[in-house]
Amino acid sequence: MTTVNPRDFTLHPDKYLAATAVGDVVVTQDGEPWVVLRAVEVDQDRLSATYAYSAAFHELIQQRLQEQAIPWEGAKKQLDLGP
Repeated sequence: MTTVNPRDFTLHPDKYLAATAVGDVVVTQDGEPWVVLRAVEVDQDRLSATYAYSAAFHELIQQRLQEQAIPWEGAKKQLDLGP
């Protein structure tokens, strides 16, 4: 883990962004942790991060939550899963 104050981070952002390849970079404010920078390494993590910050995705979720659910018996019938 690398710790840096905001001034040093703004002077050398490439250095600290590159350091995320090795571990987290903690930007401090008044000596206290303020922001944690972490590299996204796995494609699934990239996808999760994309959805986590997507306004369109959150809007879609809210729309789906407003829809009426299909009862299990009806879903089984629609999927031809038997009685």
